[in-house]
Amino acid sequence: MKFIEKVSGWLIALGLAVAVLLAFNYLDVFIMTGFKMSGYNTKIYRGLVSITAASVNAVMFGLVFLLCKLKKRPVLKVNKISFTDVILVIILTLGMLGFVFTFIIVSDKIGDYLKPVSDQMAEYRESVDRYATVDKEAVPFWDSILYLISLCFIVPLEEELIFRGAIFGILKMKMRPVAAMLITAAIFGIMHRVSIHTAYAVICGMILTAVYHYTENVFASVAMHSIFNLLGSGLGEFLKLEQLNFPAKARTEIISNVNVVCILMMVPGAIAFFALRNHSKKRLKAKAESVAVSE
Repeated sequence: MKFIEKVSGWLIALGLAVAVLLAFNYLDVFIMTGFKMSGYNTKIYRGLVSITAASVNAVMFGLVFLLCKLKKRPVLKVNKISFTDVILVIILTLGMLGFVFTFIIVSDKIGDYLKPVSDQMAEYRESVDRYATVDKEAVPFWDSILYLISLCFIVPLEEELIFRGAIFGILKMKMRPVAAMLITAAIFGIMHRVSIHTAYAVICGMILTAVYHYTENVFASVAMHSIFNLLGSGLGEFLKLEQLNFPAKARTEIISNVNVVCILMMVPGAIAFFALRNHSKKRLKAKAESVAVSE
């Protein structure tokens, strides 16, 4: 009987998680269709489309979380976080970036010998390059700025509310945290579609979910996601803006230095992860002892 109840609980949680995912995707499609019907070229005005869709999703899910809180069934956690944990989160984020940079470098090297991997790397680079399918000169400066704001700040907020807040929050109600983390990370990775992107997004999704779980503060994972996007692609996109007239050699040097620093932070990042985990255990133990004393 308990087994049946457990399985049914899992199925209900997975069903709700899928419903959240569908709501997220359909809202994106609805907004994209609205822009197309209004005569906008969504490839040229990708920044406007992206910031609109991400903002609408963030607001909609924010309202849902607020409603759940008002009904005394809070899903989203925004507990107080210590200064030490903030530092650990920053170190961990740099280490996570180092892992991704290393993953891309290694994949490139493997691609020199294996054509399928080389093809996947080409597909990946096209997917992350907003100018791959549109003339750079056709994109207005203001849209490039909107794209950067969306990429570095609005999209991280949107995705963390959806994946860590909603999906992980729902799954954790019916299953163990580790299982909920794995499923959330898998969904997060698959949503990135391109295989190379999916491969490292699953790992990053696991780390982001774990940080949210350990800190019990969604803004910790939002900050991680923002820093990741800012240093991982936002900085490069900003320095490439023609209006800035930034020298190509200096741009390459800055990006290379950032990559090296992040790669060197991989080991400190791993240490920060386990330190964050230990802090979480101590906090939960202290909380349990406090409850026991009060009773």
